[in-house]
Amino acid sequence: MKNSFRYIIPAALSLMLLCGRSAAQDLNPTVEVSRQYRGTLMDMAKPSVPMAMPDSLLKFNLEFDYSVFDNPFRGSYEFRPFLMDMDIAPSDPGEKSLYLRAGAGFTLHPTLDFVWSPVRNERFRLSVYAQHRSYIGNYRTLGLVRQETASAIDKTGSGYSGYDMLSAAGVDGAFDWETGVLSFKAGYYGTALKDTTVTRGYNGVDLDFGISSKRYPDSRYVYDVRLGYRYAEDGFMYAGLAKDCLTAHDFDFSASAGGFFRQGHAVMVDMDFDLSSYGAAYGSTAGNISFVPHYLYSGGRWNLDMGVKLAFLFGDNGPGSPAQMNSAKGQVVYPDIEIRYAAIRKHMDIFLNVGGGTDINRYSSLLHRDRHLTPLCNTVAGVPLLDNTVERVSAVLGLEGNIASRLEYCLKAGYRNFGNAPLEIIAAGPDRLYAGLDYSAWQMFFVSLDCTWTSQDVDIDCRLQYQTTDVARRNSFLFAPPALSGCVDFMYNWKRRIFAGVGCGFSTSRSGSIMPAGATCPGAVEIPAFADLGVTFEYAFTRKFSLWLHGGNLLDMTIQRTPLYAESGIYFTAGICLNL
Repeated sequence: MKNSFRYIIPAALSLMLLCGRSAAQDLNPTVEVSRQYRGTLMDMAKPSVPMAMPDSLLKFNLEFDYSVFDNPFRGSYEFRPFLMDMDIAPSDPGEKSLYLRAGAGFTLHPTLDFVWSPVRNERFRLSVYAQHRSYIGNYRTLGLVRQETASAIDKTGSGYSGYDMLSAAGVDGAFDWETGVLSFKAGYYGTALKDTTVTRGYNGVDLDFGISSKRYPDSRYVYDVRLGYRYAEDGFMYAGLAKDCLTAHDFDFSASAGGFFRQGHAVMVDMDFDLSSYGAAYGSTAGNISFVPHYLYSGGRWNLDMGVKLAFLFGDNGPGSPAQMNSAKGQVVYPDIEIRYAAIRKHMDIFLNVGGGTDINRYSSLLHRDRHLTPLCNTVAGVPLLDNTVERVSAVLGLEGNIASRLEYCLKAGYRNFGNAPLEIIAAGPDRLYAGLDYSAWQMFFVSLDCTWTSQDVDIDCRLQYQTTDVARRNSFLFAPPALSGCVDFMYNWKRRIFAGVGCGFSTSRSGSIMPAGATCPGAVEIPAFADLGVTFEYAFTRKFSLWLHGGNLLDMTIQRTPLYAESGIYFTAGICLNL
C-alpha cells in the first residue's frame, strides 16, 4: 500500500528528524503474494518507515477505487492508526534473508516486523512473515459536539482505558518455470480491541493461490488466474448485552486471458467473482461477478485500453438477517477506458481514465477500513450494515511524469458519481453513542497532487487532496470525507548513517448530525480538524544493525480519523532494526 500521514527543525541540529508517516494502507490488489521484503538498512530510501504487509494479508477485497484512480477515502476518512509500510519487491539469490524491526515506548505502542526467507533460489522462494501493531493505554475525551448543540447531546464521554491490537503471520512463496509462475499463501489476520462501546476479537485465516504466464517478446498469449478464501469470526460484546459472534466465508476468483494478434495490438478478457456468506447472526449471502472485454493498443506516443465492464450483483437475505442487506442494484454496463499520451517522452504523460463498477462491501473489508466499526450502530439507526457500492461513472484527467529524474509528480482532477456508497454515521442510543456506516447516493469532485523529490541526501514526499461533495445536501446525518487532507514528509541522511526527518499529516474538520434519543430534531456535530506532527531518528551502527526513535502527535491534538475514536496524545517509540 502505497502510504501517508505526518516543521521544520533548526539546521544546527544536523540530525534533522524524519517523519514516521501515519501510513495510508495503500493496498495494491496486483501485488504478488510471492514477493519478498527487500531492504538493507542504509540502502533503503527510508529505513525508519515501517513495513506494510502483502495485500493478500492485509485485506481480502478492498476495491473502492475500481482501478480508476487513487482511493479518495484516504487521509482522515480511513482509519489507519498503525504504520504498515513494508516494501514488497521481487527477490533474487543475493538478497538478505532475514529482516527484524521491533520497538516499544511510552505511551505503549509495541511494534514488530519480521520476514525470514529460508528458501531462495532461481526456481523456488519461500518466506515466513509476522507483524504486530498495538496501542494499550488511555484514550482521551472526544471533541465532537458543537457548542450550540451541547445541551441537546451530552454524550462525548470522557477519557477511558482500552486497547487496539493488530497481528498477522503466515507463509508465502512461489515456484517459477520458464513460461509461468505459481504462487501461494497461507496466513492469519487478527485484531483485538476495547473501546467505549465494544470489546472485539476478530480472527481470520487466509488461503491464496495463483498461476500466471510470463510475458516474452515472442509470446502471443497471456493468462493470470487467482483464487482466494478467508474464514473469519468476529466475537464482540457490548455493555449490558450478551456476547455475539459473526462468522463469514469470503471467496475470490479472478482470471484474465488474451492474445496479441498484431504488433502493438491485443484483446483481453477479465473476469472477477466475489462471494461472501455470513452465519446465523446475519444469515445473508452477497455476490458480485463482472466481465471486462477490452482492446489494447501501444504504438508511438499512444497507449489505449478500451473496454466495457458487465457487472452483476446478487444476494439472499435469510430469516436471520437483521435488515435487508446488499440490496442496492447496479446498472450492469460500465465504461472501462484508459487513454495515455506521452506528451514529453519519459518525462510527461497525459492520461484519461473513465470507469465505474460495483462492490459488495464485505464485512472483512469494512473492518479493515475501521476496526472500531460497531454493528450495533446500524441496529440503533435502523439501517443495513452491509450494502453494495454502485459507482455509476468516474472520470479522471491528469499529468504524470518526472523532472530531471529527481522530481516525480502526478496531478489529477476527477469526478465520481455513486448510486450507493458507504459513509460514516453516529447513532445515539439511550446511554451512549455508536459509530458505524450508512449508504447513500452522492457525488464528488476532487483535485490531488502527489510529488516526490529524491536526491542523494534528501527525500521529500508530498500528498495533497481537495474534494467537494454533495453529501450535506443529500443527508445531513452522514459525514463526508474532509475537504482538504494530505501530508508532507521530509527526510535527510548524513553519509547513509544518520537518518532524520520531520513530517505532518493533516485534515480539515467534518460535519454531520446526530438524532439524540427522545429528541425531535437533530443536533449538529463536528469532527475537528487536526495536524499530526511526527519526527524520527535512526542511527546505523553497521549495514546490518541500527537503532531508531519515533515521536508522534507532537502537537498533542485530539486526532479522530474515524468518529468516536481518538488515541492518546504525544508518544515516543524506540527500537532496533536488523538485516541479515
